[in-house]
Amino acid sequence: MPFAGAVRGAHVIALLKSLRNEVDHMAFDVEYDVVCIGGGGSGKSAAYTIATESDLSVCVLEKLENCGGSSIYAEGTCASESSEQAARPHPDYPGELPEGAHFPTHEEHVQRYIDYSHHRANVEVAKAFAYNSSETIDIYKGLGIEYTDVTIYAFDQPAELYTFHRPEGLGQHCQDVLERACVNAGVDIFTNTPAQELITEDGKIVGVVAQDADGNEMRIGAKAVVLATGGFGNNMEMVEKYSWIPNIHKTHYQSVPTQNTGDGVRMAEAVGAHLKDIGALMIIGCTDGRTLGSGINGAGYQPNLWVDTKGKRFCNEAVANSFADTGNTIAMRDDGIVFSVMDEDTVTRLESGTGSAVGLGDFIPIHKTMPTLRAEIEEALPDGAAFKADTIEGLAEAMGVDVETFKAVVEKYNEACDAGKDDEFMKPAKFLQPVRKAPFYATKQRPSILVSCGGIRINGNFQVTDKDYVAIPGLYAVGMEATGLFGDTYNLDVPGTANGFAHTSGRLAARHIISTLA
Repeated sequence: MPFAGAVRGAHVIALLKSLRNEVDHMAFDVEYDVVCIGGGGSGKSAAYTIATESDLSVCVLEKLENCGGSSIYAEGTCASESSEQAARPHPDYPGELPEGAHFPTHEEHVQRYIDYSHHRANVEVAKAFAYNSSETIDIYKGLGIEYTDVTIYAFDQPAELYTFHRPEGLGQHCQDVLERACVNAGVDIFTNTPAQELITEDGKIVGVVAQDADGNEMRIGAKAVVLATGGFGNNMEMVEKYSWIPNIHKTHYQSVPTQNTGDGVRMAEAVGAHLKDIGALMIIGCTDGRTLGSGINGAGYQPNLWVDTKGKRFCNEAVANSFADTGNTIAMRDDGIVFSVMDEDTVTRLESGTGSAVGLGDFIPIHKTMPTLRAEIEEALPDGAAFKADTIEGLAEAMGVDVETFKAVVEKYNEACDAGKDDEFMKPAKFLQPVRKAPFYATKQRPSILVSCGGIRINGNFQVTDKDYVAIPGLYAVGMEATGLFGDTYNLDVPGTANGFAHTSGRLAARHIISTLA
């Protein structure tokens, strides 16, 4: 549950407005030194830093009833050279630690963003984040957060850096703690108060137009504004306009109920911000209509035999080790649909045997059984999220794929499983599980946009810039609102980046504001 009593409702700011209106010459209904738009991890981190490290007044405008944003779904926080890493002799890892596994340096941290993005990352932004990421861990520890382990996200992905700091209680607990800290530090948090547009004067940001819970307009003066609305991942018009993946706006399934609708992007563009490299999305594959942590999604996410709507196999299913790559793989199907095929032996193994072959963080722990799997499959049969048949032909008909094509694919796949070698897609032998024992099952997997991760162009101080890379005075963008770390895809090689960047960027933007205003 969110921190009870932590926020002021929009009616309070409406009261302030009524008091201000008694003085006719006031240009604004209420004034703060800094306004943070968005109450997720990045917005609250900026506000907390302002409140605890300066005498500047600061408020948070949150359009929803509760704060939290995408950060409440975060599992871990990215950092390099942290105190938690220094306290451990080696990374936490189930079983024998792979040769060469180590905690990365700041330099290795930065270099991975540069390499993975094919040199499209902004080195200023990447360095600012990496070299200050460890402080984020210490700040949370100071607020009472305990970290259970420091590891990677997918244990069969040796390329990952060991940056994933998993907190007790995960993202929701961290956001509750941070919200309480903000309120105790004197931050005014107004919920049900969406920002509408930025107010400028001579090219400088001087305020925000917002709306109270009753739909009344209010003008809030500010010397600096921090955009922290989480990007545009839930705005399908923007997704269609900016994403490099065709048709994902039509095939997307909303597995995480966030409201990141591009408010900050729209406001920034209106005052001259440059939307360079904005199209990157963080995508995950998910069983149609189900939650990420459900047993049926856990089963469908495994590196089973995957076929498209033509009944053809199309990839090395070990891509499931990286949810970002999996999301891209599924999203690139013309209709955004992939069938994950299992036989009775596979379902039994997942339900009561060795469990999952690959994990999905805390949503699907590795080697975790799924005791409700059969029941979930039965429940999903009527709405077409799952299929079941006593024959391969019957399963093909249920899925609506070409019977002969699918039969041939299954036969060839079983031959590869028997040989322990996949000549077609080079899938590792340990993931080659035959589809032979009836009954046969399939789940329908679709792409789900978790958040956009390409955003408004910024510099190393997190100032929003125009097309000439000139900072717009008084305007900042943080978290997934900002660009600078990614190329076309979220980098799971550095796990915990979205959450770590949110908190670190918010703090660094706040400190630059303090340096210019205090």
